[in-house]
Amino acid sequence: MKNSGTITRKTSVINELGMHARPASKIAQMAELAHSDVWLCVNSTKVDATSIIDILTLCAVKGTQIVIEIENQADSVVLDQIVDFFETGFGEVER
Repeated sequence: MKNSGTITRKTSVINELGMHARPASKIAQMAELAHSDVWLCVNSTKVDATSIIDILTLCAVKGTQIVIEIENQADSVVLDQIVDFFETGFGEVER
């Protein structure tokens, strides 16, 4: 399959409230648009990005380093959207 291949990007939580239900829900919605699996990784914990509950189990506070992983290059747009969401503080950070 020519579009296969795992791609990872590193980002971090920058908003004061950390990862809570609203951003977890938005990330899950974005991940649902992917053709293959999307994962969020913190240290040795890897969770399904389409699951709000799984995302919340990461207990990602401000400063937490996150690795976002996609399993298909065709989902790179979804990856970019999720990374951008993190980098803009889930729309909650004043710049």
